[in-house]
Amino acid sequence: MNPTVQSVVDKPLFTPQYLNMEYVFNKVSEYTTPIINFITDPHTWTVAGIVSASLSIILLAIIIFCIVRMVEIQVFDKEEIAHEIHTALLKQKERDRVSNPRWHYIQTLIESPNESDWRVAIIEADSMLEEILQEKGLSGSTVSELLEGAKESGYHSIQDAWDAHLVRNQIAHDGSEFALSQIEGRRVIRMFQNFFEELRVI
Repeated sequence: MNPTVQSVVDKPLFTPQYLNMEYVFNKVSEYTTPIINFITDPHTWTVAGIVSASLSIILLAIIIFCIVRMVEIQVFDKEEIAHEIHTALLKQKERDRVSNPRWHYIQTLIESPNESDWRVAIIEADSMLEEILQEKGLSGSTVSELLEGAKESGYHSIQDAWDAHLVRNQIAHDGSEFALSQIEGRRVIRMFQNFFEELRVI
């Protein structure tokens, strides 16, 4: 074997004297010691505890705020729904009032060309008056007694109701002998209407 080749083969790849282990450990210690000191420092954990507690309080406040807002929204929605239902019922009641089928029937009778229908219209309107006053809780067995009780309620159109009721009595007592024109019939129905509108039943 060539002496040169032999010398290369016998030469080690590195020599231990060039690998300073103490230097390596010192470098490792230099970088890790601050980290270990930071982790083991009581002040670090005190600060971490304060930060954690602060974050916990903030998050708890946010959760409580969200819960309160959810409850407020639910209450608001409930009140809004109740208001909408109440408004819808009032509108329905108003539509029923305006489109009162019984009153529509009375108006149809008074516009009829037959005199007998005009009389029926007035009698029917007086009957409607009696039922309405009874529904209002007024006491009395006759329309006259009910109207007497209604005087104390302060209705502005109470006199119209009285005058219309008196015409109805004349029709009932005198029958066909009581002269009734369509113009007079319309005037009487109009007096009933004034009182019904004040009571908000039509």
